[in-house]
Amino acid sequence: MPPTRPRIIVIGPAYLDRVLRVDRRLADPPLDFSLDGRLEAGRDDAARPASIRLLDPNDATLEIKPPPRWPGPCGLIHLSRPLAPEGVQLRATSAVGIDWSDDLGGMGAGYAAALGGDLVTVLGVEGDETSARIERLLDEAGVRIASAARARPAADWTLVVSSGPHGDKLPVGFRGPAAVALDPNFPAYAQCDLRVVASGTNALASQALAAPGAAVRMFAPSLRNMLDVEPPVAALADHVDILACNRREWTTLPEHDRAHLESKLQVLSITDGEAGAEVACRDQAGRLRRVRVPAFPRDQLPVDTNRAGEAFAATLIKTLLSRGPVSLISADDVVAAAHRGSAAAALVLDIAHFGFPTDAAVDAALARGRVAAVEP
Repeated sequence: MPPTRPRIIVIGPAYLDRVLRVDRRLADPPLDFSLDGRLEAGRDDAARPASIRLLDPNDATLEIKPPPRWPGPCGLIHLSRPLAPEGVQLRATSAVGIDWSDDLGGMGAGYAAALGGDLVTVLGVEGDETSARIERLLDEAGVRIASAARARPAADWTLVVSSGPHGDKLPVGFRGPAAVALDPNFPAYAQCDLRVVASGTNALASQALAAPGAAVRMFAPSLRNMLDVEPPVAALADHVDILACNRREWTTLPEHDRAHLESKLQVLSITDGEAGAEVACRDQAGRLRRVRVPAFPRDQLPVDTNRAGEAFAATLIKTLLSRGPVSLISADDVVAAAHRGSAAAALVLDIAHFGFPTDAAVDAALARGRVAAVEP
């Protein structure tokens, strides 16, 4: 008999992403964090072409000339956090939009698609056009909605500023009210092999991770989660088996919080952009063993760096879970799974829109030892 497909439930957001691709590198290292935005109401200045102006709390500005047929937004967008936090050097104060597209976004949608799981999410009320479009995109991506709370007048959406092969990815979220607590009868709390909480609020993550019914619990926080103190991420440690994030998100946490999490986790996955990734896994003696893998070789520049972190973490976890209980996996298993994750992350760089490489494509890349150039 073929092996039983594991039951995976992902709790997290599904957004409409309006992806705006620009013509140059924006920062060094590339921007790779999300923040909230607020569009200032008012008329555009008729004396100048309409533009998009991102203004952060430190008065740093990024002005973008929109591409043809740009549906908006235009005007001034106030950002919730600095464009150039510590360690980031802005390289451009202006850019030109090359093209744009509307796509499926949100970490919940990403992990559900990459893992083959069912999605529990929050959408707008029945009849909301943005919510209806998100549902159609989820269906096209093969993601089944296990449950959708209709807790908002309209679904959230995100302006994603991307420099494509230069590596910048700046999602600016336009959010509704905070997600309500999940009902105890939500399918999220059904028996499952893996429960993933992706982004959301820490209060929601705490509730979802602590609930019974999951053999393995994974938390995939965003930068917002690392900055959230209600409760802090470290307070969730007793209910998290696997934590997956990027280097900037991880180092945002205070050192003592990182140490506390490492003392509790079975698996810690940290992606590091062009430097590859680090995976720490607890062995049967209780020691945390660390593995570093380089970025998987590629024959050409990436088309887009979106979803690379989700591709790495999802492939890593799928591979580890296929080897047996997380508590019994070997160091060799971790190395093999990390290399598979690295190959998946390299492959997704050639996918311009929402989507993830198949297992067969990952196997083929591993057999070649690199991602070959895409045929013109």
